[in-house]
Amino acid sequence: MQKKIYKKWQIKKLVTWFLGIILCGGIFLQYTTWTLYQDKVAEDKYWRGALLESPVDEEKAIALSQSATKVTVGTCVESLKEINMKNSYYRVAFKVWFKWRGDKSLDLANNFHVYNGTISKMEIITDETVNGVNYQLCSVDVNVFKNFWTKRFPLESHQLRFYIEPSYTIDEVVFEGDIENCEINSSVSIAGYELKRFANGVHTNEYESTYGMPDQEKGSYTSEFMTQMELNRSGFGLYLKCFIALFGTSLWVFIMVILCTYHRIDPLSMIPAALFGTVSNIMIGANLLPDALEIGLLEYVNAWGILTILCGALIIININRIRTKYNDNKFAALFGRILSMLLIFIVILGHIVMPIAAYL
Repeated sequence: MQKKIYKKWQIKKLVTWFLGIILCGGIFLQYTTWTLYQDKVAEDKYWRGALLESPVDEEKAIALSQSATKVTVGTCVESLKEINMKNSYYRVAFKVWFKWRGDKSLDLANNFHVYNGTISKMEIITDETVNGVNYQLCSVDVNVFKNFWTKRFPLESHQLRFYIEPSYTIDEVVFEGDIENCEINSSVSIAGYELKRFANGVHTNEYESTYGMPDQEKGSYTSEFMTQMELNRSGFGLYLKCFIALFGTSLWVFIMVILCTYHRIDPLSMIPAALFGTVSNIMIGANLLPDALEIGLLEYVNAWGILTILCGALIIININRIRTKYNDNKFAALFGRILSMLLIFIVILGHIVMPIAAYL
């Protein structure tokens, strides 16, 4: 049996397209997976950094707080009522307590606020003095502004923080954390997320503005008690919802390329419908996010789908061109088989490695 000898243009065409698909797909996947992975691993650094003391003039803060009343503060998170990424806030219900010796007129229950938050309901549950210790326990329902990170949406995690700040400056009141008694309700849950970790810390905050106060060169110092929680997507349900139509159009492209490979037909007219379906699919995830968002997993996967369709269309065009210009059905079939299998492999690989790189 005589061995098939391929012409120079055939080898050049096949090798060029083979390497071109690998190179373009590889560069795209390397960039996207590295970006998503770096964003994922940065979460731990961000978590630890939030527990560290804020950078302030420590000597001045200590000097100012020498005669301040030491107030022990703690929180118990009872429920997360809402996470609204579209409008950049979350709603949390918690209990906060204050304990201190000395001047009862401080009345911390009526002299605190939640930084970047709007308290919708606050109830004083306990207000008593026992053996010289003043104790106040409050139930609070608050909406807290949060600029959500969306790079890994819809497989993202969120770190939610709120800061209890007194109406007094640090020369009057200094917070001390009642860390051992702080907790989060073990049954806390919100649809689509699971709680990963919980922590508290005390910070010293320096305001940049003096608000025009006379004889004051720098902004005032206050003490803050911070509570933070980290939530992670509980599964791939939303991810599938966002991309189910995209997966369907990609499968349709694979079928068209394979049909063109093994049968002398031209399915190119079906490509626009697949492209329209993919572009329409982008709106599903976009409607769940703020208008100003980071470019991330949502855009990467949709771009991958568009590239899949365009690449499939170019393969079909080349198969038909080989058949019409060179009247070479055997090489057209070989070209189609190799590139269609390569396309299927690299597209599926992308749909595996991108979510793995993003999911915490």
